[in-house]
Amino acid sequence: MHTTTGLHVTVWGEGEPAVFVHGSFGWGEETWAKQRPLADSYRLLLVDRRGFGASPPDGPVDFDRDADDVADVLGGGAHLVGHSYGGVVSLLAAARHPDAVRSLTVIEPPALGLVRGDPFVETFITGVDEAMGAADDPSDYRARFLRNFGFAGQPLELEGAGLEAARSSWGERNPAEAQIPFEELRGVRTLVVRGDWSKTPSRAQERGQTIFHAICDVLERQLDAESAIFPGAHNPQLLGEPFNERLRTFWEGA
Repeated sequence: MHTTTGLHVTVWGEGEPAVFVHGSFGWGEETWAKQRPLADSYRLLLVDRRGFGASPPDGPVDFDRDADDVADVLGGGAHLVGHSYGGVVSLLAAARHPDAVRSLTVIEPPALGLVRGDPFVETFITGVDEAMGAADDPSDYRARFLRNFGFAGQPLELEGAGLEAARSSWGERNPAEAQIPFEELRGVRTLVVRGDWSKTPSRAQERGQTIFHAICDVLERQLDAESAIFPGAHNPQLLGEPFNERLRTFWEGA
């Protein structure tokens, strides 16, 4: 389906609605493929942010404009789940219409503004800016971006939807600029999800784990949120059933 603004939304299943928002380098069906079993009892709405998946680009990607788009998809009420950059978008969308959010789940959102001043955070922010400026093409940007995280970031020639997602990510507004409106969010039942980063390269642990765990700590404290931690790094939704079961339990409690 398409929204009034032309945003593409994949719909799976019937029942109580749940809106899913992907992060950088992905799109709805790619990021949330392992969550399809939830469609046996929920209506899943997988958003393709502007410039990703089947949603056409419309200028530089901006978390504030994406938040307006997602808030519109919430309609009269829905659960909201956001991964990475999509987690920042989801926090902002929930603050726009808290009464329409039955629950909010965010997976390691790079709300870097919450932890400014930490040396790892400042180095990471600078690294993203440098990667954007130095990259020759979307594939090169993706490799540089991963290296900034502490991963190997081997060159990979992207094509199709993956190439276009990397192209849009190359121009994303830095999420460090996002201001998280805690006052508006404090009435929203929230789950903060993180990976344990235990089996990642030491440099990725040093950067990724330090940065994202610090952000998650602030969100949990400020929002009196529930917490969940899963094996792996930045994409615990890819585990499938363990993540899905925690989400079901959280939604049922809402």
